Amino acid sequence: MKKITFLLIIVWMSQASTLIAQVSKPDTLVQEIRSYVARNFSQARTFNLYWETGPSHDYTLKRNGQEIENGKMRDMHTIKFSVNVPILLLKNFSLYTNGQANFYKFEARNNATGEISSLYSENEGAYNYYKGGLSATYRTKIAGKPLILNANISGDGWNEGFEKIEGSFSAIVMLKNTSTSRFSIGLYGMTLYNQVPALPIISYWHQFNPQLSVDITLPSQVHLRYQFNSNHRLSLGAQMESERFYIKPAIEDLSQTYLHSTATIKPEIVYEFIINKHFYLIARGGGSALLQSGLYKTNRKGIDGDPLVEFNRSIQPFFNLGFSYNLFK
Repeated sequence: MKKITFLLIIVWMSQASTLIAQVSKPDTLVQEIRSYVARNFSQARTFNLYWETGPSHDYTLKRNGQEIENGKMRDMHTIKFSVNVPILLLKNFSLYTNGQANFYKFEARNNATGEISSLYSENEGAYNYYKGGLSATYRTKIAGKPLILNANISGDGWNEGFEKIEGSFSAIVMLKNTSTSRFSIGLYGMTLYNQVPALPIISYWHQFNPQLSVDITLPSQVHLRYQFNSNHRLSLGAQMESERFYIKPAIEDLSQTYLHSTATIKPEIVYEFIINKHFYLIARGGGSALLQSGLYKTNRKGIDGDPLVEFNRSIQPFFNLGFSYNLFK
């Protein structure tokens, strides 16, 4: 039970860390809560395009605790595009529209037969995932401390159509806010998941000197950052990520649509470069360790338990190259 709850927290907090970036837009509130260095390399960017790859590796598939396939994955490429555009920006209220498109391409073959994997045979290792929605943020104060309230509604799907609508809500309080340090706590909840009604958000940033700072969002990411000048930054740390796409496997008794969900932790080195005010270049490299991966029902009710089909692999290196545009400086 503890393992199941921990894995659910991983998936949720990975999404929560993205939410924190979304609500920290460079508007009036950001002028209060971010230092110059943090604003210059804002996590909240309007457009993002990423490409990621890794080496070939072996994998195993298990069902009901029994191994059903041993295979090898190769020629793996992931392309992600996301957009977060303001619709309305007021003093205490912001409304954004957001969307993402993820494209997963790989070849998975059964080592025993040499044939395409029974799990990934339907689309020959090419899967697209789409998601879009609206996000609203309201800023006020409680006991003299800044309070950020955020609500988000979104729907997702794939090439074969629309799938699910889900929502989220968060409340974040800034307990400390100085030019060199800030500390926030809050709660984050989502629909569709019923194992844990709400999860804590803890965010801490501290600048030791103009070049060195620490950036923590527990438990999703920890980074030590060094800024060479106004345009170059190097970070060392780790972050948790979640991936998902829909799939129709060619496995007996599993002929309908399922959600393929993966949670990983990635120790990494990150290099960021501001090309020209609003444009960023990002390069990431490190290792990807699997925490939980497999097939779940699309209603998400089983995602807090064991998957219908479990996917396993060893830790693998990865390389990620990205390009971002920030509407706000």
